[in-house]
Amino acid sequence: MLDLLITDGEVVSPDGTDRLDVAIKDGRVVALASPGTLDREAERTIDARGRYVIPGGIDAHVHFSLELNETMKAQSSTAGSRAAAYGGTTTFIDFAYQAGGQSLLEAIRLKRERLAAERPNVDYALHSFLTGPFPFEVIEELKDAIADGVMSFKMFTTFSGASASGSIFTDDGRIWGVMEELAGRGGIAQVHCEDDCVIDFHVRRLYRQGRAQGTNIHLARPNLAEEAAVRRMLLLSRRSGCPLYVVHVSTREAVDAIAAAHGDGQPVYGEILHNYLVFSSEAYARPRGLTYHNYPPLKGEEDRQALWKAVATGRGGDTVASDDYTIPLAAKLSGSMVDNVPGGHNGVETRLMTLFSEGVATGKISVTKLVAVACTNPARLFGLYPRKGIIAPGSDADIVLIDPRAEKTIALDDLHSDCDYSIWEGHRFRGMPAMTIVRGQVLVENGKWVGATGIGQFVPGKAQGAWR
Repeated sequence: MLDLLITDGEVVSPDGTDRLDVAIKDGRVVALASPGTLDREAERTIDARGRYVIPGGIDAHVHFSLELNETMKAQSSTAGSRAAAYGGTTTFIDFAYQAGGQSLLEAIRLKRERLAAERPNVDYALHSFLTGPFPFEVIEELKDAIADGVMSFKMFTTFSGASASGSIFTDDGRIWGVMEELAGRGGIAQVHCEDDCVIDFHVRRLYRQGRAQGTNIHLARPNLAEEAAVRRMLLLSRRSGCPLYVVHVSTREAVDAIAAAHGDGQPVYGEILHNYLVFSSEAYARPRGLTYHNYPPLKGEEDRQALWKAVATGRGGDTVASDDYTIPLAAKLSGSMVDNVPGGHNGVETRLMTLFSEGVATGKISVTKLVAVACTNPARLFGLYPRKGIIAPGSDADIVLIDPRAEKTIALDDLHSDCDYSIWEGHRFRGMPAMTIVRGQVLVENGKWVGATGIGQFVPGKAQGAWR
């Protein structure tokens, strides 16, 4: 007997949609068939008529239980994964934080132990931060980290000295050393691309002009800062042969550079945040405008439109993530100048809703593209595919039902993170997750938690060749 049978839904993959029945047993998809052709009984049958049946969302960029300093203290994975499930995300990828001379493998061990102790509600994988002037020993540990299921490593070309995010800048030489080591091992380098020198100049000039208020953060970290760092990292990636994943791309210039490099055959990929698709730098002028801020800052309307085009075409917009770093409102508003504005975004729950409402419902993207950038592509890039990111026989039964007719104006009480504010409060969404299933277990149904808690498991990434 089957555990679950989902009938008559529009099953979506990156390649198309088909009206199919989905059979689930022991946490896995065991069969897909034309409606009514599966001659098997099930403990529960779910009628999905009129709904999209998509793979569980994979949010490839979240920060849970991370404490960079007294201000930047993120919510726990317990709370973050609860919000993820309500929003249709069934796997998140968090970061192990390696600092200074600390062992990379020790940082990964500590992060895995903390996540296991917090008992997340959905499955999870890991990237790692490499921060500051780390020693050669950290580079030598990369091969063992990949063998342990962590195969993506993030570095920063900004945040030197004192900043709201701490001192986490890594020089190009060390980034080059990491790329050399990762090349050919199936790992991938992630880089936060903003040029620290360009930023320093603009910050100093704004202070000189008496314009250093935090609402001018987009002027302190202009398009040039991102483009300059992206183009340097593209050079290092090309010369080393290491795949490159540029996190939270925010400018049209960076999108164009990534797309051109990919078109030339370079394994480089761009990540876009869903809040960048909806808000521009004009939001900083609103009441409590700094709540909209993340790093890199919001840019202009032309950049916002370019990001949508990148998602729609797959040229420079390979994934859409949240960069969830949920901190309280008081902490969020604790810095008022361009060099001390805290970042962070309470967004893990609203990612899929935004893509459907602002993308699919408006005709900017297809539902197949939504699945590609929010589910399948992250799984492929970070070694989770085909266990995750697809509805296919043998894959984990991580499934989300989306009701395209549902509409809701979000109030703060409708969201499930540990946070006392949201930039999405008052936003009206069209198309909502109606059910979230993790490994065959229904967790959320029609806006109510109906399943077990704390069932999340660590999913190791598998080293693999460059995708596409």
